[in-house]
Amino acid sequence: MKKDKEDILLKDRSSRACISAGYRLYVSNFKRIFRYSWVAAIVFAVLISISGTLMILRPRLAIFSALMITIVEALFTSYGFAVLKQHQQTGAINWTPHWFNLDPHIFLRTLKAWLNLLVIIIVVVGLVAVVAGFSTVYLSPYTAIGLTCFIGLLAFIFLLPLTYTNTRYVLTEGAGYWQDLSKRYGIGLRRWGFIFLVVFVTMLIVSVFGLFTSLPALILSMANRTATFGYLTGDPLGMPSYIGWLAAAVFLIIGFIQAYVLLSFLFPFYYMYGAIDVHENERNKFNKEAL
Repeated sequence: MKKDKEDILLKDRSSRACISAGYRLYVSNFKRIFRYSWVAAIVFAVLISISGTLMILRPRLAIFSALMITIVEALFTSYGFAVLKQHQQTGAINWTPHWFNLDPHIFLRTLKAWLNLLVIIIVVVGLVAVVAGFSTVYLSPYTAIGLTCFIGLLAFIFLLPLTYTNTRYVLTEGAGYWQDLSKRYGIGLRRWGFIFLVVFVTMLIVSVFGLFTSLPALILSMANRTATFGYLTGDPLGMPSYIGWLAAAVFLIIGFIQAYVLLSFLFPFYYMYGAIDVHENERNKFNKEAL
């Protein structure tokens, strides 16, 4: 595939340009991306179907199902990182002749990045919960709510730069996760506004498309919950005997579609990481010349 200079990674871009370049790269190469990842998308959809069906038929397993969905989503993103790594190295996303593809190295780096991020989020959420717990005991209700919201906002502010450091870690060889985080986190924090705009708009786009494709599953879930509540209060269940199979089929189709909706968010993040690195290199060069 011919290289496009407009789509090169290392270029100083605005947040709007990162989003535009990311989705342009994704859409223009979608056939190649689909060819590379369709088997993984089917596996993703099957596991989403199982998790979604469990959430409807066995609500008590909702936490387990949500955890399974989160892990599966993280693992599927390794396919997106794999094609981005190819683009980073060659300037193009090439057509693969194979029906099954897996880059073990990128897969392991993605898994490591995701698990470390999960640990960080759990620790931060735990700290917010501790603050909330103590504030409800020792402070007035309104003060406790205000303090909890403030701590939650701080947590969001300090977690956001991880979208840059995690993307960079997966796509850049060299330092380990925590070593790279210690060196790059300050850069991400300094570019917080830029990262926020890219993340906010990208997540808004993904959420709109995700919500649209999830409507059948939401309707099915709401109908099942209404029927279950009515049954507990003495009404007939009112749900067909094949509800399990229907739920599985609905979640299977939705899972396959949403796999590619979710995958798209990596591409603006890819250009965000490149733009930050270019900007940082130019900043360091300017500082050296100024000395």
